[in-house]
Amino acid sequence: MPRKSNYVPSIIQTGAAKCYLCGKQYGLEIHHAIPGRGNRAICTELGLVTWLCEKCHRDLHDKGIGYKKIQADAQKAFIADRKKKGLPESVAREEWYSRFMKFYEDEE
Repeated sequence: MPRKSNYVPSIIQTGAAKCYLCGKQYGLEIHHAIPGRGNRAICTELGLVTWLCEKCHRDLHDKGIGYKKIQADAQKAFIADRKKKGLPESVAREEWYSRFMKFYEDEE
């Protein structure tokens, strides 16, 4: 799997590197799941990243195609990861909100 050395493996997307939206296995770029100043570093630290092919990445940033799905999936993966580490769901949700100030599951 292509990976920069400072990236934690994705908790959203596991397995072989392929586009999260269309499944292509070439021309991949890293995408940080949550937008906003400062959130790239948080996403990198927490593994809230996905692989996107160039076309899907461009469509996502230009037209918003797939953005809400990735954000909601990032939130679900974060909460599941925290629960796996022994935190109650309510605490995991509070931690998510304290970092990103928004819940995404209601936007699907």
